Amino acid sequence: MRKSYLAALCTALCVPGVANSSENFPLSYTSIGLEGSYVDSGNSDDKSTAKDNLDNYFEGGLNLTHQFNPNWSALLQGSYAEPETRTTNLDTELMRFSAGGRIHPAKFRLADWRPFGGLGYSYTDIEVDNGGDKTEDAIYLEGGFQRMLAPRFLFEAGIRARTELEDGYVDGQYFAGVHYLFNREYPKAPRPAAVTTSRPAVVAPPKDTDGDGVIDDLDKCPDTPQGALVDSDGCPKELTKEIRETLYVEFELDKTLVRRQFFPEIGELAKVMKQYPTSTILLEGHTDSTGSSSYNQKLSKSRADAVMKVLINEFGIDQSRITTSGMGESQPIASNESVDGRAKNRRVEAIVSGKYSEILKK
Repeated sequence: MRKSYLAALCTALCVPGVANSSENFPLSYTSIGLEGSYVDSGNSDDKSTAKDNLDNYFEGGLNLTHQFNPNWSALLQGSYAEPETRTTNLDTELMRFSAGGRIHPAKFRLADWRPFGGLGYSYTDIEVDNGGDKTEDAIYLEGGFQRMLAPRFLFEAGIRARTELEDGYVDGQYFAGVHYLFNREYPKAPRPAAVTTSRPAVVAPPKDTDGDGVIDDLDKCPDTPQGALVDSDGCPKELTKEIRETLYVEFELDKTLVRRQFFPEIGELAKVMKQYPTSTILLEGHTDSTGSSSYNQKLSKSRADAVMKVLINEFGIDQSRITTSGMGESQPIASNESVDGRAKNRRVEAIVSGKYSEILKK
């Protein structure tokens, strides 16, 4: 029996078609799913009655689960099978109803698989063709692994050991199932931390502190920015111009993480903002059409907040100069019918605009 359990676990880890998933598990969700299983009927040692002596059989079930938080979930299951008796080959009908709880390690993963363990109760009604009838009460222990196939689909596989309370025999059950998720909740984007920036002191020549080419005794503007064009009094020459810079940052499906490949472009945008210290920026988050509109609205706002965090933490832009907005799926720039189009629509647009006084550089 132990060898069979180990073989079932290995099979669960090697199911074709799920090896390429990299989706994150929601914090909480409700799901409905279909389960198929094979029951190794341990009651074959009990030959007292036909209805106690079932052959091994396949069983199909309908599951309803609810994940309360990353650590705990509950399972309700109704299942049906048509096994035969082992010695008399009589047809039977088996209806089983189960309820149990599961525990999930919140952070532990095995190659993107999430393990779980569970404990529950089963009530079974067995009807035999010759008119016999029997009900059973049992408790079960289970263990297995789960993996996200897509944002709304979860695959699981594992084993159960079910102990009948009256006669004490144990059945082994190897199961696998697919679940559809709804009412999903994901982590909120972290709030940007307050950032203080300090600039190193400028080491300047003793008689020209700001390095503008005008000695301190004649300099009427001693704090001229380095590299600025100045007049004979040492004051910067300025001109007025209108600036508008646009940036696109694309995101992976259902993710808010800003990928490192976009940091140089965000850095160029931060450079423009530092050149124009009175400027402000608007960050607009967008999503593709995957998921509900209300969820996409929150996701787009979280993406804009994530870019804001990069501007603050990586490039020292003051938070008071940044405004974020979530546009959801309302403003696609490409078709949502293709993979490439949806990828382009998962983006944040950053716009710097306005009229500023610019100090002319040398």
